[in-house]
Amino acid sequence: MPIRVVMLLFCWMISFLPVLAEELPVKLEASFPYSLNGSEPRPASPGSRQLLFISLDHFNRPAEPVSITVTLPEGLKASARKGWTVDEAGQIHMDWTLPADFGNVFEVIPVTLSSSLPEGRGAVSISVTGPDYELSRNLDFTVKETAPEEREKENREESWYIQGVVLPVNESGETDDRLSPNTMVLPDVQLENMKHRLTGTPLDRSALTAKPDTFLLLDMRNPRRDVGQIHFKAELVDRGSGEVKEGLLSASGEEGTVPDHSFSTETDFSLNGGKMQTAVIPLYANPFTLSEGDYNLRITLSGGESQKITELPLTVVKSRSMGMISTGLSCLSLLLVLLSFGKIKKTMISIGARGDIAAALFAALAFGGVVVPVTLAGDFLHVILGPFSGLVTGLLSGVVQYMLLMSLLVLFRRPGVTALFFLIRWLLSAVLFGRVTPVGILLAAFSIVVIEGALYITGFYRKKTLTLPYGLFISLVLGLCDAGITFVNMQQLMLFYRLYYADWFIGLYMVINGLLYSSLGSFLGWKTGSRLRQVMGS
Repeated sequence: MPIRVVMLLFCWMISFLPVLAEELPVKLEASFPYSLNGSEPRPASPGSRQLLFISLDHFNRPAEPVSITVTLPEGLKASARKGWTVDEAGQIHMDWTLPADFGNVFEVIPVTLSSSLPEGRGAVSISVTGPDYELSRNLDFTVKETAPEEREKENREESWYIQGVVLPVNESGETDDRLSPNTMVLPDVQLENMKHRLTGTPLDRSALTAKPDTFLLLDMRNPRRDVGQIHFKAELVDRGSGEVKEGLLSASGEEGTVPDHSFSTETDFSLNGGKMQTAVIPLYANPFTLSEGDYNLRITLSGGESQKITELPLTVVKSRSMGMISTGLSCLSLLLVLLSFGKIKKTMISIGARGDIAAALFAALAFGGVVVPVTLAGDFLHVILGPFSGLVTGLLSGVVQYMLLMSLLVLFRRPGVTALFFLIRWLLSAVLFGRVTPVGILLAAFSIVVIEGALYITGFYRKKTLTLPYGLFISLVLGLCDAGITFVNMQQLMLFYRLYYADWFIGLYMVINGLLYSSLGSFLGWKTGSRLRQVMGS
């Protein structure tokens, strides 16, 4: 009998569950002071700014309007913003439309406590009025002043402030000893630029700029334990003029797409109510518009009625991936030249004394007609023409040098003659002018390997007769080789001497000094060599 009574009571209670569900169509949740990290509400300090969180869950109902009224006790104040209004009595009013069937609507409202608010307890009253129901909730909170010694230690005139900025760090806020402080490294996009100009394929800028270039660590102090949203803005400022420079970007969109042109990185983060807080902020930059150099990074933080601005020096550098690749190729070329000294010796024996003397003579002419004038007049031309002085000196290093080289090759078509020409010219420069530099050694080795390889691949050494069309072809090949040598030389200069060349400047030198001058010099050398061969005999 008792078992039957218990079963009947259980069935009776189950039958009332739908009725109970219908009686509670809306669920009200609220918290004050609201903690963004989900912890329990902590005591609020006088003069601080706290958050009031209100949320409504809607079940099995049609779409319907609701009115929400929040009554704040004396000493608490909220300002009207988008989404709510504040009347003369200080009450907060909101009108929401709850979605049909199921939905959740919430709002977070900043509330400021008066600095003269005494310690004690208070309550925030919330009432919700729907078509056929009313809900209410009282949120108790505690006001507690900080200790006198802490109040003297902290700057009470500031609710929150920036203690320090650390740059660069990784996404976890950890520093890297390999990177210099206050430095931002941009990715190397020269290869993409060259590919775009040569093939005409569009640049995928979004893929190159969607990844943060670096991160910075904000060290914050929050004496009043404020809770709220902070807007972060970073700008690059020219140190001389104070002008904001273009280059920093802000991530936007659902997929993190980044605009092509922007002057700042902007994002939001939240104060969690702790006295000390750090925030790791990503910095995006456009490597196509931002140049290397020294800037000031201006950081502006805005939250409520407070705004904090700080500046720190920032050096922008570009990674030298192409420089490292170019230097690696040159080092490999140097190794090949060192291993080929035996074959070069056989070439000297095969061409005989006449060939050796001719190679030394032509190399000496290249030294006297190229190295000496460029060394003596290079600085003077640089003063007059600036960065374009190389286009004038390129007439010597391009036309005269390749005319002499091609003439020598027409006279003595043997693998290794090019190596003799460049090695003797470099030795003369090293002995007479002391021009023994890593870039000079690597450039000579790379020139030898590239030109010797191109001549071998095109069959220059195996061809029985040199016709006019073939002479034009081999001149164009040598011009393309010198364009590549010019590109590698500039990349090595930027890597070794921390220089910067714009992409258009590199392209100009490759086309004029490399392709045009060297092709013209090679063709003139072919003509000169053919005539000298007639004079000298076979």
